[in-house]
Amino acid sequence: MVPSPSPVHEPLDLVLHIGSGKTGTSSIQYFLRLNRDPLAEIGHLYPRTPGRTRHARLGLFLRTDEELEKDLSWHRLNTPDPAAFRRRFRRRLFREINESGLSSVLLSDEALYGSSVEALRRLRTFTDRIAGSVRLVVYLRRQDDHLVSRYQQLVKMGETRRIDEWARPDFAKTYDYHARLSLWKQQLDPNEFVVRSFERDSFVEGSLYQDFLDAAGISARAGKLKQVELRNPSLDAEAVEFLRLLNCYRVDNEGAKARLIDNRKLVAGLAPWATGPALTLHGSRLDAFMARWEESNRAVAQEFIGDPRGELFRMPRKSAHTTTEQRLDPARVDHFVELLALPENWRTPLRRLAEQEAAVS
Repeated sequence: MVPSPSPVHEPLDLVLHIGSGKTGTSSIQYFLRLNRDPLAEIGHLYPRTPGRTRHARLGLFLRTDEELEKDLSWHRLNTPDPAAFRRRFRRRLFREINESGLSSVLLSDEALYGSSVEALRRLRTFTDRIAGSVRLVVYLRRQDDHLVSRYQQLVKMGETRRIDEWARPDFAKTYDYHARLSLWKQQLDPNEFVVRSFERDSFVEGSLYQDFLDAAGISARAGKLKQVELRNPSLDAEAVEFLRLLNCYRVDNEGAKARLIDNRKLVAGLAPWATGPALTLHGSRLDAFMARWEESNRAVAQEFIGDPRGELFRMPRKSAHTTTEQRLDPARVDHFVELLALPENWRTPLRRLAEQEAAVS
């Protein structure tokens, strides 16, 4: 069979920033968006078609219909026909690339990291058709730190379970880094695979942005580009628990679906006031969790980073200003209802729910 001609004018030097999540990806993406024009001037396209900031549409383009049904980002698009979405995405992206006249293209979506085998195969078909070279860039964070940060992120998206219950399943698909990176290497066969530890002491010149430019093979000085404050603010334990209880209320009374709730506006309202300790798990549990990945981490350091000592992470787990207590004082419900200007008829049932949860915590 004769392969179909490439839809782009010339083979691309393609950089795929695949995450992982909770490793400064939002900040990197805002940095790239803010500097889209100066990057284009030195030959690198950060396209708008997949998303003005995060390239979430790329990840959606690769997912199966069944996977899309479970994806909050897909439901936000309110696009009923996946096939039509994929055709339109391809057409618009290829047109933008061709009109730019640039052959170096950078795509960034942290959701790519956990892609299914089927999605990776679709991505391989896509890259084989348009790319002359492929560079993968991924950042990895200590699994124990990532776990508690990931829980907070999921509460922002509608998670209803307490952290102790949520953290019980087997997370090997996410946290066995060697297995995950090996799958990417096998399925994509990239020309270059750049793996970095998400630790400030390891960043080039101590800058996440300079480190990313270096990882992506972009010859630019981050200090001479427009700067952006770190994105995706953290919430303290009290704010996380209020948001979780609100998720529970909306699922039980408003017809919302757990893990498919858009709380972005509420998070923005909570963040400036969330200055208390961050929620975490007991240290012994996190130690046991981290021990599960010791061999995997060693293999990543040796095989993907070239560290013969097998040391993937050098910094200890974050433990300052944290708490294992996941409880909201029912008397604080009024504060949050007023802070977020929530409907008045939510006040009493939320207080009752806080009382019930506090009694069993």
